[in-house]
Amino acid sequence: MDIAGQLHTVFGFSSFRNNQQEIVEAILAGRDVFGVMPTGGGKSLCYQLPASLLPGVCIVISPLISLMKDQVDGAIAIGLDAAYLNSTLAQSEQQEVMARLQKGECQLLYISPERLALPGFLQRLKQSPLSFLAVDEAHCISEWGHDFRPDYMALSRIREEFPDLPLAAFTATATRKVESDIIRRLHLADPLMVRASFDRPNLFYQVLPRRQVNRQIEEAISKHKGEAGIVYRLSRKDVEKSAAYLSDRGIAALPYHAGLDAGERQANQEAFNRDDVQVIVATVAFGMGIDKSNIRFVIHGDLPKNMEGYYQETGRAGRDNEPAHCLLFYSPSDFFRLRFFIEKQGKQEDREAGMRQLSRMLQFADQARCRRKAVLEYFDESYPQENCGGCDVCVHGTEAIDTTVDAQKIMSAIYRTGQRFGASHVVDIVYGAKTKKIAALGHDRIKTYGIGHKEGKGYWRTVIDGLLAQGLLAADGGEFPLLKITAQGEEILFGRKDFIHRRVLQPQKELQQEVQGRTDYDRELFTQLQTLRREMAAAGGVPPFVLFSDRSLHEMCRTYPENEAEFLAISGVGKVKLQEYGEAFLSVIREYLLEHPEIEKVRSPVVEQERKRGPARKDSSLSDTLNETLTMAKEGMGIEEIAASRGLKSMTIATHLEQLFERGENGLEISDLIDPDLLEAISNQFTVHGPIRLKPVVEALEGQVDYNLARIVRGYLSGKKSVKEEL
Repeated sequence: MDIAGQLHTVFGFSSFRNNQQEIVEAILAGRDVFGVMPTGGGKSLCYQLPASLLPGVCIVISPLISLMKDQVDGAIAIGLDAAYLNSTLAQSEQQEVMARLQKGECQLLYISPERLALPGFLQRLKQSPLSFLAVDEAHCISEWGHDFRPDYMALSRIREEFPDLPLAAFTATATRKVESDIIRRLHLADPLMVRASFDRPNLFYQVLPRRQVNRQIEEAISKHKGEAGIVYRLSRKDVEKSAAYLSDRGIAALPYHAGLDAGERQANQEAFNRDDVQVIVATVAFGMGIDKSNIRFVIHGDLPKNMEGYYQETGRAGRDNEPAHCLLFYSPSDFFRLRFFIEKQGKQEDREAGMRQLSRMLQFADQARCRRKAVLEYFDESYPQENCGGCDVCVHGTEAIDTTVDAQKIMSAIYRTGQRFGASHVVDIVYGAKTKKIAALGHDRIKTYGIGHKEGKGYWRTVIDGLLAQGLLAADGGEFPLLKITAQGEEILFGRKDFIHRRVLQPQKELQQEVQGRTDYDRELFTQLQTLRREMAAAGGVPPFVLFSDRSLHEMCRTYPENEAEFLAISGVGKVKLQEYGEAFLSVIREYLLEHPEIEKVRSPVVEQERKRGPARKDSSLSDTLNETLTMAKEGMGIEEIAASRGLKSMTIATHLEQLFERGENGLEISDLIDPDLLEAISNQFTVHGPIRLKPVVEALEGQVDYNLARIVRGYLSGKKSVKEEL
């Protein structure tokens, strides 16, 4: 089997990522596999590639039906025969998929674990020609996993039912304890064990004090113009508030939480996947159903409850291995809020485990040490370098500040008020706030009242945070904890020890500029290719990232491919994507280079000669695929007829026709494809909305036209304009 050739021709990659090749070879050899690979590590290729080479059907067991369609769309986009089977399909559609399964007519079939429990389903699987079984999100089978699902327990029967089939289990996150539990429950036989590094070098980790969180979130998003991101909030109420705040300030944002009805949740997720909105604001209910590769930032407005959840949530950024930003806004009040809920759990062992996990998360947020090392240590992995270069601590360093006197001011206020009040009231006392509570209690008459009026309240809250983190203060109570001075804290209060506070240097603004500066692609061209990707995806009914990842677009915007050979060299471009989308993207890139002659690029002599001649207008200069479409169009065949005859999507044929009209090809008549009145209506809308974007034209005509017709008319108008300019 030509594994390397299949990798390049079908998947568009010139080399494997770490661990992928040995997993693929093990499955092809009939061996069981257990792989712990981080999000973005390329798990899906590990079973899709062998499925494309082996006879029979690979069954992929996946937990969320919302994820299946995106995965199947992505597989189909590269030329694989893939399908899914779940409750969203009509009965007739399910029967059709089952018929294909039993005939071995698909290479990949995605099912949910619940499907295995349906009467008779396992028996029908046994009657089908299967190649191997793959279990995705395998941590769901372990009671020690962070997302245990009882439905996954049915998977324990797989080995018994299919003793001779290879079984491959994958998860993005698993401690050693969870790893052992998965292997035991699935009865994996001498599996190839792969535990990839949990390090995600393309992710930049940053923690900032939370002050005015919605304003801070807005400021962070404003530095990611045109880029998709997720904002996680702790409660449904906070999700709604943050989503409304962002929307009111012109940021396209939608909420997602379990309190919304299923239809609204699905619609909001699809809008985010299609890039119709920039931001989704969500609770952790927005989780494993995300296959979107072009998420450039994940913001946590509150402290996550454990490191494993934090790793999973931040891992949804940068799945294409391009730079992404993970920003956490933290306040110690989160700790007390989460502790309050943990203490309500029924079992003592659950409460103790929850508190241990929460304390670990608190250390990550509050200690000024390398964020990457802290993440990796949780998964029993060490980071060998002193400076990771990918977090706020390592990039900007820390400074030690002697804050003994200010610590004593805070502690004095706590001591003189009987250690019976929370942080907000203590800060008000030191700052000298004129509140009714202070006046009623007479706290405006104690010695420390107003002693810190020159500093802001935020500063005094930072001092309290530092004292809590070092165990010099304790917070007792439920949802609204009271501050107490510990024995170690008394050493500071009475001047027997100094309080040294360590903090990260430099403000967010400078850091964000550095994060953005880690990319080196042509942003103007990227915007044009983004628009083309979104429009072609809308016409095809798939999310934009299914066509090309941001990584592929970034590479196009660095290397400026101008012919099919150069386009095939782009990461993620295989023969099917070249055939379906290559001509459209190459046309935009060629036109861009003509408009920007200052761009220097190493071109082959043939490409350089064609560039100097300008846009070709002869049939002989067309690519084979354009020539074939032109010939059929001249014979009077319509868009759908040509697409069916050539085995291509209708949007691909529409793109060909757009290019042909732009070139002014002889014998191609617009009247053969569109009614004159409709042509006039579309032309008028391009006059109103400009000659570039298709979406406002299609929407303005309210269902009279689709993207295919709008695209063809755009090419026709562009061709007419070019002829006039030449005359």
